[in-house]
Amino acid sequence: MLDDKDVRQVVGEDGKRYSVVSYAGDGCVRMSVAVDDGGWSAFVPLVRDEIMKPDGTFVE
Repeated sequence: MLDDKDVRQVVGEDGKRYSVVSYAGDGCVRMSVAVDDGGWSAFVPLVRDEIMKPDGTFVE
């Protein structure tokens, strides 16, 4: 169960703002990134989701 949530707004090299959401719990960290340009793509953003174990390896 991932129970600690952190949401950050970051500025990319292109000058646009992006939201990065990370969750931590049970020794794992989950990072989800949703990217859109603020227009129509906001309805279906590009999403990447990764989970990293305490040993630094990623869950496939």
